[in-house]
Amino acid sequence: MDIEQLGLVDLQRSAALTIGEDTVAVLPLGVQGRVGGYVVVGRPTALTPAERSVLTTAVGLLSLDLHSQWDLREGERRARAALVHLAVSGEADLAVRLADTLAVPFPEPPVRVAVLGAPQERLPALLQAAEDHQALRMVCALAARHESDRVLVLLSAAVGETRSLEEVLMRVPQSRGAVSDATPMSELPEALRRAQAVFHASPASGRLVIAQDLVTAGLLRHLGTPDAHGWGASLLEPLVRHAGRSKLDLVATLRVFLSHNGLVDASASALGIHRHTLRYRLNKIAELLGCDLDNPTVRAELWIALLLREHS
Repeated sequence: MDIEQLGLVDLQRSAALTIGEDTVAVLPLGVQGRVGGYVVVGRPTALTPAERSVLTTAVGLLSLDLHSQWDLREGERRARAALVHLAVSGEADLAVRLADTLAVPFPEPPVRVAVLGAPQERLPALLQAAEDHQALRMVCALAARHESDRVLVLLSAAVGETRSLEEVLMRVPQSRGAVSDATPMSELPEALRRAQAVFHASPASGRLVIAQDLVTAGLLRHLGTPDAHGWGASLLEPLVRHAGRSKLDLVATLRVFLSHNGLVDASASALGIHRHTLRYRLNKIAELLGCDLDNPTVRAELWIALLLREHS
């Protein structure tokens, strides 16, 4: 039975219907003047006046319980909104200290900030979908309303976190989003500006756009020549050749390391290995390529070479 098809959109409506041999009553539960749930009762015989009185009392008690839960959830939302606002306004250290005081789990750096949007009437559902997503809760993601038509999500950079955001968008029709690259806490204001710019530039519903993907797409259009692909393949050739005689995939290791902005702890976590193991692999990569991975220009060239390889 699809309750929404019964049209019980306000507290003044109830429904009685027959399903098989059962008489079924559907009564809405009120929370803050809105429908917060339903009580559904069915049996082969009609309810007596006394039973209807008991049911009415039960509806009232359940509405009070839902109201208490709603108050608690709204209080938690206000706390999360304050923490997110502080973090993206350049007060990340204060946000972390306040989260500890409030006993609110805070995402570990490096972090991403996602901007999610939907038509205004669907925004509450979008916020709730982000709050309730189990994988996002496991990485201590913080979701909060932002302005009148946005939801911000602050989350740790971890394996599969962008897929979790995509699943949130899939649950809410006409929603869309953009997410920043992984970044240190201190750079969250700039990360938010980039994510917002990408959000406005990518209006397609149902899509999550990663800020780096949009930049890369424009770059690759200019670099997608045979010469560029040849250069990229030549640059990575020592790692590819090494993979032919070893079970260790140094190309994949390099990609994870670069995608996490050269942060060892975050990259090791994403790969599921100890940071000392990662450092060994990075030293091997540097040795095979004859380069310095601490050099940002080198890292940029290697990232472009990896992207060209993936798009060849």
